[in-house]
Amino acid sequence: MKLRLPVSALADAVSYTAKALPSRAPVPVMLGMLLATGDGGLSLSAADGEVYTSATVSAEIADDGTALVPGRILNDICSRLPKSADVDLELVDTGARLVVGCGAARFTLPVLPVDEYPATVPLPDAVATVQADVLAEAVAQVAVAASTDTALPALTGIKVRLDGELLHLDSTDRYRMAHKELTIRPTGTVPAPTKRGKKKDGDDQATALVPAKNLAEAAKALEGEHTLTLHWSEGLLGLSIPGGRTYMTRLLDGYEFPKMAGFFEGEWPMTIAVPVAEAVAALQRVALVATRNTPVRLVVEPGGEQLRIEAGSGDDAQASDRIPVHTTGQADNDGADTEGLVLAFNPTFLTDALKALGTSEAELHVRHPHKPAYLAGRLGSDGIDTTYQHLVMPVRLSG
Repeated sequence: MKLRLPVSALADAVSYTAKALPSRAPVPVMLGMLLATGDGGLSLSAADGEVYTSATVSAEIADDGTALVPGRILNDICSRLPKSADVDLELVDTGARLVVGCGAARFTLPVLPVDEYPATVPLPDAVATVQADVLAEAVAQVAVAASTDTALPALTGIKVRLDGELLHLDSTDRYRMAHKELTIRPTGTVPAPTKRGKKKDGDDQATALVPAKNLAEAAKALEGEHTLTLHWSEGLLGLSIPGGRTYMTRLLDGYEFPKMAGFFEGEWPMTIAVPVAEAVAALQRVALVATRNTPVRLVVEPGGEQLRIEAGSGDDAQASDRIPVHTTGQADNDGADTEGLVLAFNPTFLTDALKALGTSEAELHVRHPHKPAYLAGRLGSDGIDTTYQHLVMPVRLSG
C-alpha cells in the first residue's frame, strides 16, 4: 500500500469512521481501523459489533494494499496534521508497519493482523430515501424522550415504522413521549421481517426498534443538504449518503416497545400559548434553585395572560419568574377556578420538549394537573405542527 491524499480529506474520513471504534475491546484487533485501496480510492471501516461505519475518500494510489491499524492513534495523528498539506501512507517492513508522513512529520504505526479482524457486515437493501438534514432534525426531536437506563433496553430505543411514504419515529422513557412523522421516498424494497413475536398494534415487517443513541449519532454525522438512503434488514439498520459514507447499527430485537397509541388523542380543554425562548430562559433560571427531583411549578395568573414559573419552598432557596402567555379554555381543576391552576414538571423534561419543537411559539395543552400535558409547536397562522407531538408527565405536588 502506498498512496497520497489531502490531510483534510483523510482527517475527516478517519474522524467519521472512528465513531464505531469501541472504548474497550475483548481483543486488540477490534480497536483497529481497516484501510483498503480500490477503484474508489481509499476505503476506511471500523466496528464494535453493534455499530459499523465506513467511508471512502479519493487518493492517488501508487500501490494497492490493505492495513489494519490502531484507529484512535490514527485519528489523533490526523487531527494534528496541517489541513492544507498532503499526507502519504505507505506499508513498510513487508507490511508490518504503516508510515504516515506529512512534511517533516513522520509516524510509524504497527499493523494488526487483518485475518483476525471480523468480516465486514454488508449494507442491507435500500428501502427509502430522505433529505439528510430532515432526518437529522426528526431523530433529534424524538431522541430527547428516549431513556438512557440500560436496565430497560426497550426504552433506550426509537421505534421506527415505515408506512407507505411516511416514516414514523416514537420514543418514551415513561415520563415523556415523543412522536414524529416525516415524508420519505420508498424504493419499493420491503424490510425483512423482524423477530419480535406476535404482531400487535401496527407492529409488522416494516417496524424496528433502533438504539436511540446510535440513530441520533448516525443522523447527525450524515446530515447535510443531500439525499440519505435508509437501509433495512432483519437485525440491522443502515444509513448511507453520496460519497461512500455508511453507518449501520444492530437493532434491539426481542424487546417489546410500550404502546403509545391513544395518548395524543382526545380533547384538550385548556391551551396555553407560550413564547419558547422566553419560557426556556425562565425555566433554566428558576431551575437553578430546584434540587434533584424537585419540580418547577407553573401557575396561571388571573386573566390568563401571565404564567408564573417558580421553584423552591419553605427554608430552601426559592426563585420565580414570569412570562407572557395567552390562555384559552379551562382544564379540569377538581372544581377549582382555572386561574391559579398549578402545573408541576421536571424542569429538564419540559425544557427539552420546548427546545425540540423547533418553533418560536408553543402550545401547552392541559386536561388536568395530574394528567400528561401535550406540547406542540405553533406555525403562525397555519396552526400547530401536527408532525411532531410531545407529552410530558406532570409531577404530583404533595399537600
